[in-house]
Amino acid sequence: MGLIRKTCSIATLGIVDYRSQKEQIRRAEKAQRKAEKQLAGVAAARAATDQRLAVAEDQARQAQQAAARKAEQAKSGKMTRRDRRRARAAQARESIEGLVGSAGPAIEERAKDLSRRARKAAKKAQKQADAAAKKARKGVEKQGRRAKRKVEEVARAASDLVDEHT
Repeated sequence: MGLIRKTCSIATLGIVDYRSQKEQIRRAEKAQRKAEKQLAGVAAARAATDQRLAVAEDQARQAQQAAARKAEQAKSGKMTRRDRRRARAAQARESIEGLVGSAGPAIEERAKDLSRRARKAAKKAQKQADAAAKKARKGVEKQGRRAKRKVEEVARAASDLVDEHT
């Protein structure tokens, strides 16, 4: 993009900016969109984590209820071989779900941490985009003033030439 501008910038040793204001703004907006996408991804990950946590808690509650029912039956002494096997399996599930339930707060904390990081990254990208836009604006204004001076110099030189020839 702007091959003439870039060539002119190199040839004039930086008097003409390497990137146009539009190009600088496009780059800043692209960085901002990328940060917003990252933030949306983190929000989706957090929602998925919350959903998985809710399912795990529900399963743990159901397992506790089933274990309580089987414990009642065991106390009455009327358990068959199949019921005893099921009771052992339920007890194993309950212990596993207990481990999963204890991991819940750690998962929530990790999700909060990721959310904080994403917000910070989005703010940083916004600041960078604003700074780039501000820099581009200043550069364009400076270049405009330079160009105006050059045009005035050329106009003066042309009028002097015209005056000399007349």
